[in-house]
Parts: sequence; C-alpha cells; structure tokens
Amino acid sequence: MNYFQKVLGAASQEVKVINKSWYMLSFLSWIPLVCFGLIVAIFISGVPRDLPIGVVDKDYSRFSRMQLSAIESSATLQIKEYYDSVHEASVALREGSIYAIVIIPDHFEKNIRRGEQPTLSVMLNTQFILMSKVLKSAFSAVLLNSAATIDFVQTLADDQRPELAKSAVAPIALQITPFFNTYNNYFLFLVSAMLPAFWSILVMLTMVIAIGEMFKNGREEKWLASAGGSLSAAMLGKMLPYTIIQLLWGMGIVYFVYGVMPWPFAGSWWILAGAVLLTVVVYQVLAYAFYAIEYKYDAALSFTAVFTAPAFAAMGITFPLLNMEGVAVAWHDLLPISHYIHIQISQANYGAPLSSVGTAFGMLALFLSVTPLVYWRYKACSKRWIK
Repeated sequence: MNYFQKVLGAASQEVKVINKSWYMLSFLSWIPLVCFGLIVAIFISGVPRDLPIGVVDKDYSRFSRMQLSAIESSATLQIKEYYDSVHEASVALREGSIYAIVIIPDHFEKNIRRGEQPTLSVMLNTQFILMSKVLKSAFSAVLLNSAATIDFVQTLADDQRPELAKSAVAPIALQITPFFNTYNNYFLFLVSAMLPAFWSILVMLTMVIAIGEMFKNGREEKWLASAGGSLSAAMLGKMLPYTIIQLLWGMGIVYFVYGVMPWPFAGSWWILAGAVLLTVVVYQVLAYAFYAIEYKYDAALSFTAVFTAPAFAAMGITFPLLNMEGVAVAWHDLLPISHYIHIQISQANYGAPLSSVGTAFGMLALFLSVTPLVYWRYKACSKRWIK
C-alpha cells in the first residue's frame, strides 16, 4: 500500500464516520446553510430604510412643517412619533423605540426670517454605531438641502435671477465619484466579510469536533490502522473529506456574493480558490494543534471559541486596521481569516495580480509552520492508542 492509498484509506474511514453521525452531517450541511441564510436575510435590503425617529416641535410654524416634510421625504428616515418634551423623547430613545430625536426650537421661523441662524438639534443613540452613522449622514443631507433651499428662495427674492441665486447658495460645485461599492450598499460591505468570518469558525470548529469525537469514542487505533499505521497519512486522510466540503462552502460563499448577487468581480477566481483552500487547511492544522495542547475535548472547544470568535471584529473591515493598536493588531495578524479577506477584497475590487497578494498568501502559509510540532505531539502520544 503506497502513501496515497493510505491517505485515501483514512479518508474513506472518516466518510463512514460522518455518514453515521447526524451531529457531523448537521455541521457540514444544514447548520452552515441556516446560519449563512440568516445573515443574508438580515442584510439583503443592503441599505437601511425607514429608521424610526422622534420629533419635538416647539415652533409649530410653516417652516418647521417644511423641515419635517423634508425629513419624511428621506428614504432613510421615518418620523414615528411626535413628543411634547425632550425628556419624553429621551425616554423613548433610551428604550430603543426610536433611534434619534429632532428638536425644532422656539421661534424657528422667526429667526430664519430675521436672517439669524436657529439651531435645529438632532440627538442620536450612538450605542448603535453603524445605525448612528447612517442617521448622521441622512440628517446631514436633508438639513443641508433644506438650508440651501431656504437660502436659494431668499436670494432669489432679492435678485430675481435663478442662476445667480444658485451660485450664491453653492459657489463650488462638488463631484464625488464612489468606487468599488457604488451604491454604498451594506450587503456588499458587511456580508462579503461576515460570511467568510463565520465560515472560518465552522471550518475549525468542525475539525475540532471530528478529532474530539474520535478520541472521546476511542477510535484512535482504528483511525491509525485505516492508514496502514502511518500517522501523517491518517491525519491527512481525516482532514480530506472536511477539506473538500469546506472548500465547496467557501467557494459557494464568494460565488454567491460576486456571482449570483449583482456585484462585480475584477480578479482571478483561481487565485481566490487557492486562498480559500489554503485557509481551510490552515484552520484544520490549527484544530489539530489546539486539541494537542491538553488532549481534552472541552479545552480544545474553548480554545477554538476564544481564537475564532473575534474573526469579524478583528478583520479590519468595520474598524480600520490603521486605527488599531497593540493587542488588536496582534489579534488581527494571528487570525488566518484576516489575511484571506485581504486576498478576497484585492481580487474582487481591484483585480490585483498574484504578486500583489503574495504577502497575504505568505502570512497564511506561515501558520503551517506549526505542522512539524503538531505531528511530533501526536507521534509522542500515538503509542498509547495501540492496545
């Protein structure tokens, strides 16, 4: 029996184990499907709309109604409730029934007509970081447009020439050209990173469970025998079925985001497939390593949870890597998925050549340097498996 046959023997044995375990079949089939589907369903709209806000109108004037009408016309904002006092509105804000409060002060219209600058206040619940950012952008757009409209009408009344009135209101024309996420869609921004992050957790968790269940049920001797007594072949063979399945899941995710959804993919699918495969293998090797620390199933699961749980937060997607310091940067570098996502973004958005993502591939491959140590650790304990 050659080495390749030994690997296939161990892989065949693992397939039989998977087929007999509803637990493993669940982790490889419907559990990721349900989790991925839930993430997609939450963010499928892409852009937050009709976010509930409250209003405290102390002026009740024609100008205040015009301002509130402009707010209502925004697709992002929806006036849910009018309140008699700021205190009452603040209670609703703290309870989470609204995300923001618009406060129109007394003498709002009178001060505008006098040429003064009344202060229209907006209070945001910044505990919801992403939501408050969206609200701030929406309010800025609406209020600036309203201010420009008022200035235009007043200037037009004085001058009677529309082109001069328009120039006075906006003396500098601004053109902003967005790249890569043209519609500012949060589906592309969040889901394209969130799905790989969750996938990476499942890759490692599934491998830890496969190893842990084997030791828990005393199948070590049978596992080693299926590979003709070769420990390295047994380890590779055990990985192989999961490698294939997780590779399909990983490629399915990127194909869904950049193939099924209407987002462009500028790079090479082959480069990305290589990155997906390398990421799977890296997490599987780390699963072997984490189990070998104490040879305890529960400890390995705990180590895996601590290591993989911050995957999405530490990627550098929602919080810029350049603003991270110390431990955060170290954690980012220690997570294989952080280097994978760099390759994915480079391929999808920029069509970067292989030379440009060589560093990220190198960082991923660097994790495999623990392989000899992992093999030595299992080799040292393998004599106890043979009865």
